[in-house]
Amino acid sequence: MPRGGRVEVRGATALYRSFKAISDDLTSELVEGLEEAAEPVKTTATQLALTRIRNMPRSPDWAEMRIGVSRREALVYMVPFSRGKGRGRGARKRPNLADLLSQRSMDPALEQNEERVTEKVEDLLDHLSRKHDF
Repeated sequence: MPRGGRVEVRGATALYRSFKAISDDLTSELVEGLEEAAEPVKTTATQLALTRIRNMPRSPDWAEMRIGVSRREALVYMVPFSRGKGRGRGARKRPNLADLLSQRSMDPALEQNEERVTEKVEDLLDHLSRKHDF
């Protein structure tokens, strides 16, 4: 369920540790599957950023998202693909961009794809359990 921009999977950390204890290959399959499950959210967030944030079409690189998986925390996250250039001249032209991306594209994308993500994660866990006999 989305909670502050999150879909929480109860017991994910324990599950991840158990998978890691079984095999590094299993852990890699889990990470790849989680990234794939998050793909619809990434696609929707990019589209929403381009349509809901003024002037975003002028700099579409900032609308593009990337998915990451924290193996340590068993966490899937999404961030803009582009990164700021630090503190140099003009570096903070849009100090509200993070809030705009979150409110107008990332959070709505997560809400729109919640069921799809949940189904994909369930399918992934079913597939891995059948494949590795547990």
